[in-house]
Amino acid sequence: MLPFRLFHHKGELELPLSLYSCGLHPQHIIHRPIGYPTFQCMICFSGSGTFHFEGIPYLKMKQGELLLVPSKVAHDYGPSEVEPWILGYMGIEGSYVESIISALQLPLLKPIAVNEHELQQLEQDIQQLWHMNEQEEEDANRSASIKIYSTLTYIATINGKEKTQKPYRSSSGAKDLLRASVQYMEQHYMEDLSLANIAHTVGYSKQHFQRKFKEVYGINPKQYLQRLRLLKGAQLLEGEVELSVGEVATMVGMELNYFVRLFKRNYGITPAKYRTQKDKNIDTSSTIEIN
Repeated sequence: MLPFRLFHHKGELELPLSLYSCGLHPQHIIHRPIGYPTFQCMICFSGSGTFHFEGIPYLKMKQGELLLVPSKVAHDYGPSEVEPWILGYMGIEGSYVESIISALQLPLLKPIAVNEHELQQLEQDIQQLWHMNEQEEEDANRSASIKIYSTLTYIATINGKEKTQKPYRSSSGAKDLLRASVQYMEQHYMEDLSLANIAHTVGYSKQHFQRKFKEVYGINPKQYLQRLRLLKGAQLLEGEVELSVGEVATMVGMELNYFVRLFKRNYGITPAKYRTQKDKNIDTSSTIEIN
């Protein structure tokens, strides 16, 4: 966690973007009848809370969302659950803040959804900004200005992706996205794949991806990937007799002992015995079936 920190700028050069404040910690109830002195970027890392802006209905902000708040806009906010509401934030000042936000077409006072991978990147950005106060002052100011701009453009990329994905999701539905994830696994099963990796390709968080995948296909994505690798391994054992079992395991992205153990559990015999017992005509095509 990072406590609230204010940054002071005594240099003669006025930068287009400067860091005014930064932090990442559990939030309590805050009343700001005259708003905050600077533009704010607020990111929810855990729990949920509620904002109230004059003339706008109560706005709930949950994990995996960020909110951009203009300066001097009156508001209140606080946690809405017993679970800690952990927010990361940066206060941004400078003569070009408004024009840069406008040029990047970033929405104000409207939550922007981010996936797990993007949330991790934003947390790294806040960590780096918070620690920049430890550098020489002029270097820290310049580095912070560059980092803020980089973070804002990253958020703009996330927002742009969300705009393009929404029509696709609404017209094709979750099943089409999950089919895309299946296709991705079939193309990259031999690589070191993580579930977060796969979920990111279709814009889901890891938890949401696992839940939706099991709803549609009846097994979780890890089980599907294992079955896919075993199927490919069985095909290699039959068709590529010059390959050792270890080479087959490597080619399907698995460690040898793990491959042998799972193969025996799935087929009832070891990979080596499977290769020698062709007369049993084991049907590998039925091992995995996802439409």
